[in-house]
Amino acid sequence: MKIIKVENQILKSFIPVVKGLAKTLGQHYEIVLHDISETKSSVIAIENGHITGREVGAPATDFLFEVINSKKSSEQNMILNYVSEIEDEIKMKSSTMLIRDENEKIIGALCINFDLTSVNIAKNFLEDISFIEENDSKEKFPENVDRFLEIMIEKAISIVNKPINVLAKEDKIRIVKYLHENNVFDIKGSVQIVANHLNVSKYSIYNYLEEIRIDSRMK
Repeated sequence: MKIIKVENQILKSFIPVVKGLAKTLGQHYEIVLHDISETKSSVIAIENGHITGREVGAPATDFLFEVINSKKSSEQNMILNYVSEIEDEIKMKSSTMLIRDENEKIIGALCINFDLTSVNIAKNFLEDISFIEENDSKEKFPENVDRFLEIMIEKAISIVNKPINVLAKEDKIRIVKYLHENNVFDIKGSVQIVANHLNVSKYSIYNYLEEIRIDSRMK
């Protein structure tokens, strides 16, 4: 089992909460604590990780980073009771609660994922516990940073909804902008990986990023 030294005292104080919730709720609940300053290894505490196959040191989900980087992040502290799905089609009821420091800056997240398998089997008398609010998000749970990059790139390409070989420059900039806004390029080696997916050179990616920055300054 991996161990990550947690320096932030606010996040450190949540580690007993992770353990306590897991012991209280049982083995069908995965409890996860994220440090968002570490994109490629944000999971600093996890209990019942067998549900998604993750452990300490796993990267954040695409959904979590979209929430953190959205324009609504300053207004919301939690996203509750939405449906998420593991890649082998196991559905879960999930909740994400953002953790802020004394300056109201988001520094982490406490996430709860409930495996709905047992609920579906016994749904006739477990309707209350299986209640979910409507949400279109399909959150994915990468086991490592390579899978995280793959998921983010796939999602970015899906936004333009075109085959790679017919993408115009504007489409590629739109893809790179999505990845830039979600801090994907903070990960070492990500520029070359994105370039490979888009069939361009890494220097083209740098040029796209510069155009995005210039455009952002002009607005």
